[in-house]
Amino acid sequence: MFTGGKSFVSSPPAFSNDAKRLLVCTGNTVSIFSTSTGLQTGELEGHGAKVTSVIVVPASTPASKVLCYCWTSSLDGNIKYWDFAAPELMKTIDIRFPIHSMVIPSLLSQTTESSGKIHDVFAYVSTEDVKLKADKTISVRGQIQKCNLTKSRLVGGLELAKIERPGSIIISPSGNQIGVYEKCKLLIWEIPAKDLDQHCFKKIRLHHTKSFTAMAFHPTERILAAGDVTGRILVWRGVGRKTFSNGKLINGGLNEDEDDSPGVRSGDDADSCTTWHWHSSQVNVLFFSSDGAYLYSGGREGVLVVWQLDTGKKKFLPRIGSPLLYYINSPDPTLSSISCTDNRIQLLRMPSMEIVRSISGIKLPSSRAEMYDAYGSGVVFNHTAGLIAVPTENYRVQFYSLFDDREVSEVQICERNHHPSDDITVKVNLVALSQDGSTMSTVETRLPEEGIGGLVSLKFWACDSQSKQFSLSTIIYEPHREAAISSIAFRPASHMVVSSSHGGDFKVWVRRQEIHPKDQNTGWTCHAVGSY
Repeated sequence: MFTGGKSFVSSPPAFSNDAKRLLVCTGNTVSIFSTSTGLQTGELEGHGAKVTSVIVVPASTPASKVLCYCWTSSLDGNIKYWDFAAPELMKTIDIRFPIHSMVIPSLLSQTTESSGKIHDVFAYVSTEDVKLKADKTISVRGQIQKCNLTKSRLVGGLELAKIERPGSIIISPSGNQIGVYEKCKLLIWEIPAKDLDQHCFKKIRLHHTKSFTAMAFHPTERILAAGDVTGRILVWRGVGRKTFSNGKLINGGLNEDEDDSPGVRSGDDADSCTTWHWHSSQVNVLFFSSDGAYLYSGGREGVLVVWQLDTGKKKFLPRIGSPLLYYINSPDPTLSSISCTDNRIQLLRMPSMEIVRSISGIKLPSSRAEMYDAYGSGVVFNHTAGLIAVPTENYRVQFYSLFDDREVSEVQICERNHHPSDDITVKVNLVALSQDGSTMSTVETRLPEEGIGGLVSLKFWACDSQSKQFSLSTIIYEPHREAAISSIAFRPASHMVVSSSHGGDFKVWVRRQEIHPKDQNTGWTCHAVGSY
């Protein structure tokens, strides 16, 4: 039995300190890819459920860039510490709660006392109380908790917040602040450089009229940006100036704000708030440039918008081609990555954002196409080569190797400019491969608009024996008149295809050379017709 394919975009990836490797959460494992080739070079196995976070321990000196240590969290309730060069599991911490997100602030602001003493390392985790999950009457089941990684235990008696559902924790570039978003509210905490077990912190809340979907901290100033479900971006300045500026911590419990009103922007601790709007749907990606002069945003449109922070003016970077999920900087300023909903991670050359390499998993057909399932579906196997052919959202067929567990190639079936936010107007319904893999047949349906203009096309493709690339050989419009094609199949060991329709007929298609051997035309033609 052949198996293959993983989700590469369930969680943000992480670069190694030398930027030569990319660590990707892939189900219960972490897959390690070479950034120079895009090929998998290793894997971290040990978690019993989905891995939700991978955090590489940064190099404190240029010489330590060769060190390869990382922390991972999982829905199995475990936090693990790895040497991913070996690879070898070094430590496991069981906190007994499914972990949906984890950040480790001290890794971004490592400090030691004059005596050389190293402080305990703490992680902040977004967890889920599984006991409460079973009780449908209780809506709040998420928690933000603190874990002492040095002592391998949760910090007792300390819960930063209860939230309705566990979600992502966002951390500032310097590690001095963390935040979460829940519906129309942002919660932000300030983390001291010298973190201790019983430190409890003041928090602030920022409010909005719509639900938040993304959040980012400015690298140097008290500026916070957040995106919402409508595509708006809010930028607060002077965030936490009143609450955080005195630097006082409260021991023995959390300091709850006196005014806990969920009202829109009621009592928000910020000097000003500006709203920008370009995206047509929710904002998924939000991050500041390293110098803080620009804010980048992305979403379903598959394009990054660059906002000048001082003026609000915007420009657009080259289209990525699929809705965006995560953006990650690397230690190498000329390299970054962006994860897309089509299960692809694009490695980008900075600052031009040119795509230099792709790491692709199996691209599942668009969920938006489910309404057209009556037209058929089409994932096919080439057992000889261990390949599957999958129709994708962008009018292509992806060839994926189950032997090598990677994408081999893509074929553009319909010559149309695909925009991720467009309504579906064409669907690749069916795919068939000859036994030797030399020929492919596809069926595409142009969907009618207001009941007018539907069109079915049957296409035949020939594979070049040298380049292994498919080229279009024959296209037949409305092969069964107005009826939709229900199935297509190749006859084993010969160049013959049978198509059937919902109209109750079938047709046999052959290459012209099968009928007229001297004919130099390699196209296909109808050889026989039948009904049932």
